[in-house]
Amino acid sequence: MRYRRGASAERELIRLLEGAGFAVLRSAGSHRVDLVAGNGRDYLCIEVKSTRSKRLYISSEDVEKLVSFAERFGGKPLLAVKFINVGWHFYFPDELRRSGKNYRVEAGDAFHTLEELVGKQRTLDGVIGDEV
Repeated sequence: MRYRRGASAERELIRLLEGAGFAVLRSAGSHRVDLVAGNGRDYLCIEVKSTRSKRLYISSEDVEKLVSFAERFGGKPLLAVKFINVGWHFYFPDELRRSGKNYRVEAGDAFHTLEELVGKQRTLDGVIGDEV
């Protein structure tokens, strides 16, 4: 069941990234990273997690593999967490909070949105300008 939920989250994120203009490859079996995405300007190496909980623990080994692969590939390492019934939260490894030997993220932590990551978030000036 856990594998199916994770694969479903990966496919959902692929659709979102493709809708934002990225070409995306999925690495079935997760040897290093789950997804590699690029749009000719930005390249992302993504580890995808999905949870029903409001808190998620990530092993140091998973984070180290993600960072190492991204460095060799020339992309940005990114952790994508789908908090079921909350939504997608995105984190860069240097923003993760240590919890013993591992890392922890919570649904209430500061996070990046997909719009921020793909450069489509509107500025406050843009929002105000639309209303005038």
